Amino acid sequence: MISVVLPTHDSAARLVSVLTVLVPAAVDGLVKAVVFADAGSTDSTLAIAEDSGAKVVTVQGDAGTRLAAGCAVARGPWILALDDRLALPDAWRVPVEAHLAGGGGRPAFIAAPGPFGLAGRPSAVLALREAVEAAGGFKPGADPLQALLRRLKPKAVRLRV
Repeated sequence: MISVVLPTHDSAARLVSVLTVLVPAAVDGLVKAVVFADAGSTDSTLAIAEDSGAKVVTVQGDAGTRLAAGCAVARGPWILALDDRLALPDAWRVPVEAHLAGGGGRPAFIAAPGPFGLAGRPSAVLALREAVEAAGGFKPGADPLQALLRRLKPKAVRLRV
């Protein structure tokens, strides 16, 4: 159902925690594939990808460029794209499953709380592949998740994690 796209570059230390929260969802069939969109890692990132069964696409560039390349090879109807911090809260699955069941196909995002209870910088965007493509996909530049969220139609909803 979901293809997870991770923009990686020497990300081995951060991958342990994100893959730990993704594995149960993969075992249960919620996550169908994981794509490492890698910018030429020299640490153990690529070995982790191989050991985990993830697909790897190698592309130089910033996180937006890597996310675009990763989405191009992802095959699930839904894409969960993480930013280059590769942080996904332990409790991500419940709101994502609820959204998939009752969200009517709307895009959504996960963000830590910011000042005054407002959403902080998004750490993940969940959207139908067609919606990502209709919005022009990920682009190079600062904060590619936020840039995509501004272009997605209908407007994305925040998932409370």
